[in-house]
Amino acid sequence: MGSDIFDLDLLTIITAYLFLSYGQTTSGAFAFGQGFLIDLFSGGVHGLFTFLYLGVFGAIYLGCRFFDLQTPKGQVIIVSLAVIFKKIFFLFVLVLFSPKVAFPGSFFWISGTSAIITGLMATIIFYLFNRLGAISLEDTRNALTKRE
Repeated sequence: MGSDIFDLDLLTIITAYLFLSYGQTTSGAFAFGQGFLIDLFSGGVHGLFTFLYLGVFGAIYLGCRFFDLQTPKGQVIIVSLAVIFKKIFFLFVLVLFSPKVAFPGSFFWISGTSAIITGLMATIIFYLFNRLGAISLEDTRNALTKRE
């Protein structure tokens, strides 16, 4: 239970970053691919994680209609809402297909804490990804100028 509180949903952050940097098609393909791979290697219900991560993509898409993903405040809100949506949707699907599943009373507190931590870390990870892209671009420019 203690490790669930600090659950960082990195795939949701990467999906949001791809949505911001490369557009809807790339982000949707990434979400579908990651969900498919998780389904392929897990022993759970087939299609569950594909559907979950496509739902995360949909939540990011809808969130971008109301908040600006280019601002840190928008990043925190959109990523946090996408994580909350994912957790609630996961709970709903499990209860729908397996009514005997028991969830601890602290599930919603842990999910909320996880969403807030993931949302706050999203701004830092977005910054790191942007810096890595800038460093890579500088290296490419330097390599091209040395050749000439």
